[in-house]
Amino acid sequence: MTNTIASDANDEVVSISHVTPKPGQKDRFVEIQTQFQTSVAPEIDGLIGGRLFAADDGQSFVIMSRFQSHADLEAWNGSQRFADHMARVRPLIEAATRGRFSTLYQSGTV
Repeated sequence: MTNTIASDANDEVVSISHVTPKPGQKDRFVEIQTQFQTSVAPEIDGLIGGRLFAADDGQSFVIMSRFQSHADLEAWNGSQRFADHMARVRPLIEAATRGRFSTLYQSGTV
């Protein structure tokens, strides 16, 4: 495993959301997110990749999206496709928090 320190020139950004669906909506939420990943995500400019994690408590999820730059993430967040996707999932969500993070170091291929 190789460790690297991120350079100041690296504009890569990760968006991480912690989401708790409403009772009875977990399966529908996962279905929509999975469909989105296979149909829309490959067309998003600057998207390096994403992951959906299920919490051990069985009640919540973490969505991680990795972008080449802050500008790419901003463009995606301002797009009509993002607005359409959020309109589909927002009614299913009880609580959500979001943050943006820049790489300080990297270890392995996470």
